[in-house]
Amino acid sequence: MARSSKIRRRKNRLNIIATALFICFAATIVGAAIWWAMNRKPGIDPQTLCPQSGPRGHQVLLVDKTDAFNTAQKASFDIFFKELIESTPEGYLISIFVLGDDFKNNTKPFLELCNPGTGNDKNELTDNVKELQQRYRKHFIGPMLTVSNDLINSPSAKESPILEMLQLISLHAIQLHKVKGEVNLFIVSDMLQNSRALNMYKGAFSFEKYEQSYQASKLWVDFSNVNIHLYLVNNNPKTLTDELTNFWKAYSKKVKANEPTINMISG
Repeated sequence: MARSSKIRRRKNRLNIIATALFICFAATIVGAAIWWAMNRKPGIDPQTLCPQSGPRGHQVLLVDKTDAFNTAQKASFDIFFKELIESTPEGYLISIFVLGDDFKNNTKPFLELCNPGTGNDKNELTDNVKELQQRYRKHFIGPMLTVSNDLINSPSAKESPILEMLQLISLHAIQLHKVKGEVNLFIVSDMLQNSRALNMYKGAFSFEKYEQSYQASKLWVDFSNVNIHLYLVNNNPKTLTDELTNFWKAYSKKVKANEPTINMISG
């Protein structure tokens, strides 16, 4: 009888130990799952490479191809473009537009992708770092740098409808995506408008005079809180005048953008 009782007590102890081990194991699994879920980053769209929740910011680039780039300008643009792509934060959308003679054929982005991230800052336990690095190089950096030559190699055009193109960019990029984060608009151009709306090559011009025209009301845009960065291409003596820079400063203020930064493309 005593022996039977001792066996039962031993079995009970073993059952208690087994139960405790099972509880510890289950708690470990649950804890690991919770930790993994909390540290796992949201997925991205396989086509745009943007976060499923939407882009965290927006980089919009307009390249004016209505005047041919010379050799130095092409080299300078390549440096600018590479720096822009590589400095774009993870999760930001890059929308690239080109301006040609017939701007209506370029109403949609030439290329549009989000920076999916290099993968260098990711955790090996929660991410496949090598796969992320390969995706960054192959599906983001590769396509972006491939189009560099296409953005600047073209013959000169008869017109340069910059104002018209800015309206289309507002509609097909900035207003379309409405990202909650920072929005930057980079414009590579001599900024000399030449269309029915306004021809800056014919005598003096001012934003005050343009603002009173019917065309100005037709080309109204809302660039609220957009950061405009002008990269002037020196194709004409008028590009270097206060008349031109004052026009675009006044334009930026009218469309509610932040005051533009003004830079020069070498050449």
